[in-house]
Amino acid sequence: MQALCKKNTAFIPAWIAGYGLLLLVNIVSQLIFDTVILPTMLFAAAVIVWGATIYRRILHKSIRRYIIAADVFLFLLFIIRLCRYYFFQGLLLIDRYLWYSYYIPFIVLPALMLCTACHVGKSEMPEPPAGIKALWTATGILLCMFMTNDLHHFAFYFSDMHDYSGSVSYHWLYYTIVIWSFLLTISAFVMLIRQCRLSQSRRSWYVPVVSSAVGVALLAVYFVCGGSPMVSDIKIYNLQEIYAFLFIGIWESCIRIGLIKSNTGYRELFERSGVNAALLDADDRIVFRSADFAEHTDSAEHITRRKPIKGGFVVWSEDLSAIRRINSEIEETTERIEEENDLIVEENRITADMVRYETQNKLYDRIAAHTHHQLVEIDKALTDEDVLELRMKFCLLLGTYVKRCANLMLIADKQDRISTDELYLSIHESFEYMSFLGIECELKNGRQTLLPSQQIIAAYDLFEAVIEAGLEGMRAGLVHIAPDERTVMVMETDQERVDIDRKTLCERLRAAGLALSAELIDDMHRFTLYTGGALNG
Repeated sequence: MQALCKKNTAFIPAWIAGYGLLLLVNIVSQLIFDTVILPTMLFAAAVIVWGATIYRRILHKSIRRYIIAADVFLFLLFIIRLCRYYFFQGLLLIDRYLWYSYYIPFIVLPALMLCTACHVGKSEMPEPPAGIKALWTATGILLCMFMTNDLHHFAFYFSDMHDYSGSVSYHWLYYTIVIWSFLLTISAFVMLIRQCRLSQSRRSWYVPVVSSAVGVALLAVYFVCGGSPMVSDIKIYNLQEIYAFLFIGIWESCIRIGLIKSNTGYRELFERSGVNAALLDADDRIVFRSADFAEHTDSAEHITRRKPIKGGFVVWSEDLSAIRRINSEIEETTERIEEENDLIVEENRITADMVRYETQNKLYDRIAAHTHHQLVEIDKALTDEDVLELRMKFCLLLGTYVKRCANLMLIADKQDRISTDELYLSIHESFEYMSFLGIECELKNGRQTLLPSQQIIAAYDLFEAVIEAGLEGMRAGLVHIAPDERTVMVMETDQERVDIDRKTLCERLRAAGLALSAELIDDMHRFTLYTGGALNG
């Protein structure tokens, strides 16, 4: 970057030499032809050529539009000079207004330069910001006031309206415009420096300063001399040439050092880019190639691409080896991730199965503990050979309880509430096997309702405890399930005595939110199980 910036500074002496040549033409024209029409036309042509290069080099539409507009106003300076001195000589009114017209570019050019600086480093903006609108409003007001000077004389006052070449006094509007132009130009340059993103370009701020310093020095000489400096009645230069030199020098300097982005330096960029590409003409001859260009035939590692451009084609070769390597790594990584995902899924499945098995084992352990007494009684009954038939019927009754109680506990593990119909089905099956023992049983089912699962299990436990406590002397039994809203179960038996551990049983019932009422009526034991209440017994 430093090398490129140093190389770009060579335009300064070339620019000064070119303008010096035009000034020399101006002097020679006055000596030979006693006219400056030729140098005026040459300066105007130079301004047009520079504007054409701006149109080709600047890519940012807003910046390009403002700089080209400024170039038009610079060209207008020389057109006004031609009109004033060659087409409308002797017409005092037109001559005076052509003189006023010189100040149109003097007022507008600094505003255009500030607008250009506002767009540097920014994207295309659909509408100008509010500050730009205010700037152009002020510019329009100054232009109107200056062009209507004959009405108010705020800028100039002529003591003799027929000969105002040496009888002009300057008033406050003239000095306002001078200060206006100076402040806007300085502000634009400072804004260019601040908004530039390239540090190397900011460090080369002195390049536009050098070119503008030359123009400012020549302007200072012009104003000190009270007009164009002369040697033997020959004008060395005019205000228009120096003004054009000043503004073109500033803009071109900013473009060269990179403060304003331009469509230049692409040859060096193309050479150093490292891409494998070449530019071909319409006959497929290589016009320019990058430093790393090498022709390749299409293969698994390289592919050649070709696109039409203006005047020919661009050809480049893409190295696919890195992409293939990356794709291979991505495939390997994907396979590894899929394998890991499969392992994680299997691990989660095994963990879930283990948790389920542990939960089921705990549930089975609770069922086994809950029905331990019945299982022990079944084992004793099977080992006792006396009255085998009676013992088998007794084992079927106990087995029914074990099965039905396990079923209730399995249901309770999945849901918090159980229908009273499940209690009805459990007691109904127990009554079926009790009928084998010659016991008459009656079962009634009241309104179907949902109760907490522990209450249904506790009610079936109470039924089993009462049956086992006096089974040998029992001849009849009655169970009424859910006869009303509060009562869970009413049980009546004709047992002579019921020997049950009421303390343990009542604690189990109380834990389930139930209360037990036991009473003897006409040699019938009645047990009432209801929700809440106190134990009566």
